[in-house]
Amino acid sequence: MKPAARPTVWITRTYDRLSGCYDLYMKVFYPVGEKGRKLVAEKLEPGKRVLDVACGTGTLLAFAHQKGLQCSGIDLSPGMLAQARKKLPQAGLNLASFYEIPYPEEHFDYVVVTNALSATFVEPVWVISEMLRVCKRGGELYLAEWPSAPQATLRSRFLTWLARLSDDEPKDYLAVFSELGYQPKIDCINKHYQVYGIKKANGG
Repeated sequence: MKPAARPTVWITRTYDRLSGCYDLYMKVFYPVGEKGRKLVAEKLEPGKRVLDVACGTGTLLAFAHQKGLQCSGIDLSPGMLAQARKKLPQAGLNLASFYEIPYPEEHFDYVVVTNALSATFVEPVWVISEMLRVCKRGGELYLAEWPSAPQATLRSRFLTWLARLSDDEPKDYLAVFSELGYQPKIDCINKHYQVYGIKKANGG
């Protein structure tokens, strides 16, 4: 169920400023996030439609295009989309919010989101609900992110405190999926980064 009040949409100015060097930033400072994108791309079958929600500079979509998928993406940052269009001029890339995905119901075989839901103001239940709406019955949804620690430790508390300085924080994605009636399969890249996958129920 969607939250009653519309949550704050994540501010895009920082991403616009970072867009030209974002790929380098990820490779140097957050290589596990790049591994997550590659792992998600490996799960996608050629010839099918994929939507990358908050697609950024199009790194995952570039992997998917190389495999022969029909690629679409949305993002709220014009700068990030400009970089994505350089990589994928043939893809359907649109300026849009992941709270209001501009596609009809059951349109995509795969709907994915990576490194995009940990922002403090993001409501993941709403985002994943929208992703499920545009995913075909029997289609697959993938999320790659930094989860909250099962048990709080001094290190996990410090990392969470540090992340919140930039309005970022880990979330309990198992609880999010459970609220929506799903139990995801999980690939652990390491204890601080996981890929979650579900198949949309045939009943909707």
